[in-house]
Parts: sequence; structure tokens; C-alpha cells
Amino acid sequence: MRRTSRTAVTTALFAAAAMLLAGCAVAPADAVSRQEPDRPVPSATATPVAIPTVTEVSPASGSLSGGETVTLTGESLSQVTSVKFGDQTASDLAVVDEKTITVVAPNQATYQAGAVDVTAMIGEQAAPAHDELRYEYSAETDVDRQMQYALTYWKDYNDEEWGDYNPLGGDCANFVSQTLATRGWEQTPTWRNNSGSATSAWSFVPALDSWLQTVPGVTRLSSDQRDQVAVGDVAVFSWSGTGYRDHVMIVSDVVTNDDGSIDVKLVGHNVDYDFRDLDKTLTEEHPGGDVWFYSIP
Repeated sequence: MRRTSRTAVTTALFAAAAMLLAGCAVAPADAVSRQEPDRPVPSATATPVAIPTVTEVSPASGSLSGGETVTLTGESLSQVTSVKFGDQTASDLAVVDEKTITVVAPNQATYQAGAVDVTAMIGEQAAPAHDELRYEYSAETDVDRQMQYALTYWKDYNDEEWGDYNPLGGDCANFVSQTLATRGWEQTPTWRNNSGSATSAWSFVPALDSWLQTVPGVTRLSSDQRDQVAVGDVAVFSWSGTGYRDHVMIVSDVVTNDDGSIDVKLVGHNVDYDFRDLDKTLTEEHPGGDVWFYSIP
């Protein structure tokens, strides 16, 4: 009995010691779940990306026809990819330095006086501006005044002043003559409209076409010379392509595409349009038709 008791005690002591030693090296099962996960090693601090901002537009006004070089100043402007004046995109974007870029102002979309927002774009996103940036358009040139009139009265006729010749066969020549008078052309005994009583050179397409050929400085251009056509020029149409003169309009826009092709838009009466597409007119509406232009100095 005494020997058995010593053996039991010794065995118990060894077991207790083993548990204590194990406890220093191995955590209990429930303790594993309480340990914090490994913490990531902090990475190097990334260089912050500068956000372009615009503080000033100079000059802040210009012609309805556009064409002025405009300077935008601010910070980090080399990231700017385009500049919009209202809905129109400026051309010839040039980066001078991080604080300065220049663009050429576009024409006012509908040739109406007033202010539009100026927005620097980074892709499809607008760059922030310290204050609201505006550009004031006004009628400063003869072409400005001509196109302001044309885009005002292309649909709402100014017949109280000039009459309406649609009941007499069409108002297209009367309207074109109105725009030329607004541009600054002085009326003559051959080309005039006195309170709605007009000469044939003012109101009848064939007579207007013949008279334009006699006006000093005016140059006739063929349909193949559209690269020389400008806003405000006159376009005369022969729907049959035989040379008989059926219709006349004013050029309202000239767009040079990336592939080098040129789109011409037109404003006029009869079928009232503000930006009628020349090529669609001659291929879909009047296939086989012809056009020629008068370049106005």
C-alpha cells in the first residue's frame, strides 16, 4: 500500500510539470481564436495627384464668330484635354506651362449675344474653377451682325419690315438679301426692298444670282471649292443640276472633319432651316442637284 501511494504521487507530479511546460509553448485552442491577425507593413506614401483648377479667363469677351485667342490661368493645367465655351469646343489648345493654356474661342452656337460658361475638361470630367468662369459674346463684326440676324429670323420671319414672298413663289432670295443688308451692304436701285416692295435682284433667285456676279469683290466658287467657303457666304442651288437656279441660302457653319472632309451647313427660308446639311440636301432631298457659292469679302 505505501509503495503504490508513492508511485501515484510521483506520476501526478510529472503530469503537472508536463502541463506547465506545455502551457509556455502552446496556446490553448480557444486562445488561438483570440489572437489579432497579422498587421500589414505600411507602404511608402504615394505622391498626391494635383487637381487642375482654373482661376481666370482672359479676355473674357469676344466676337460671335469666335476666333480670339483666349488664355486660361490656374494650376496643373497641363492635364486639361479640351475647353468648352457653352456647348462649343474651343480649338488649338496649347499648353504654355502648368499655370497657363491658350485656346481659340469657337463661334457662339446660334450667333446670339450673351455670356456662356467656360469649362476646362479632363477627358469627360470638368476641372474645378475657383469662381464661375464666363465668356461674353457680342456682335462685333459685319458677319456677326449678318448671322445674328439670320439665326434670329430663319423661322420667325421679319415680314413687317421686309415682306414675305412665299405667296409669290418663295422667300429664300428675300431672306438672303435681308442678311446681306444687315451685314452692311447698301441698297441700290437694282437691289433694294422698300417696305416689302422689292426689285427682282433682291427677291428672285435667278436675278439675285446674276446680280451677285456683278458685285465688286464677290467671288463665285464651284461646288468643288467648298474648302474656300466661309460662314456668311451665299449658296445658290440648281435642284435639277441643269443650271436653272431654284434656291438660295446663307452658309451658317463650316466644319472640317478629322479625315479632311468639309461639312457645310445652311440657313434659309421656304423649307426653313438654321443648319441644313449641304450633302444631305444634294444626295437625299434633291439627288443630282448642284450648288455654287459666292464668297463675300
